Amino acid sequence: MTANQPKSANMKDVAALAGVSIATISRYLNGETNRMSKVTAAKVAAAIEKLNYVPNSSARQMITKSSKMIAVIVANIDDYFSSELFKGISSILESQGYIGVLFDADSDHAREQKLLEVIGRQVFDGLIIQPENDPQTIQQALRRQLPVVVVDREMDAGTWPQVVTDNYQIARQATQHFLDEGQTHVIVLTSDVHLARTRQERYRGILSVADNVDTIEVSETSYNHSAVYQQLKAALTRSTERTLVFALKERWFLEFIPDLINEGLLDGHQVTATGFADTDTARRLAPNTQLITQNPYLMGASAAELLLQELQDPKLDLSHQKLIQPAKFG
Repeated sequence: MTANQPKSANMKDVAALAGVSIATISRYLNGETNRMSKVTAAKVAAAIEKLNYVPNSSARQMITKSSKMIAVIVANIDDYFSSELFKGISSILESQGYIGVLFDADSDHAREQKLLEVIGRQVFDGLIIQPENDPQTIQQALRRQLPVVVVDREMDAGTWPQVVTDNYQIARQATQHFLDEGQTHVIVLTSDVHLARTRQERYRGILSVADNVDTIEVSETSYNHSAVYQQLKAALTRSTERTLVFALKERWFLEFIPDLINEGLLDGHQVTATGFADTDTARRLAPNTQLITQNPYLMGASAAELLLQELQDPKLDLSHQKLIQPAKFG
């Protein structure tokens, strides 16, 4: 601070000007105005305004043991699903005086672990996560106990509460529909199936009713579009059966289905397509296509409500709580 720079006011200065104790200032800053008269509250407010006093958030956090900040880790912010998830989370948190702080794991296990280590060292009150890692790895990276809610990833019960879609049932239902329509061959477009329980459940739903399934896995981080498309095209052209292309993620539907349409390979009869789609873009590309729709905004809001329940009652055990938000097919 230079010689000409004015000194910042502190709580002691505010208390002296208002003619009250520092404890009264602390109560006022924490919203406990019911513990003082209206006259006293007005004096404190006037002193704060006159001195242009800005509370030290770090000091307040040490006193209240709360930052009113919630860490939110999404799998990939490039996906519409993740961004809508965060909007739903924020809408509920902000209505209760909390702020969601967004972290992007970029579909990378190691990056997620680093983010968790950072979060564990900071003063976040809780964590909502669309995880890439397993529960044990997540807890080890955090290195401290705090309320956690898992969203969009199915985990074994008993670790943390979770909000998911009925991935297995909806994938099974959609696949059965197309089998009933005459499709006998299924090509699954997916990220690495083994890296996410969500994809495993969707894949399992397909396999539960279809026995002629080819799988094309696409890397989340680095892939050659042309090479993957040629692999998809080859799988289609070498088969004489009526084929369903099933994208387990909207990103892959948007990446490869337009190419099939442009080449006239997707005719809705010999070759048709479906998949998980969270925006209207996929429907506009293929208006006659029946797709699976989730509600990420609602899932995010539900996850935030669960976390707030835990924060309001630390003794509440919601670890076995699983909220299922049904997806829609059609």
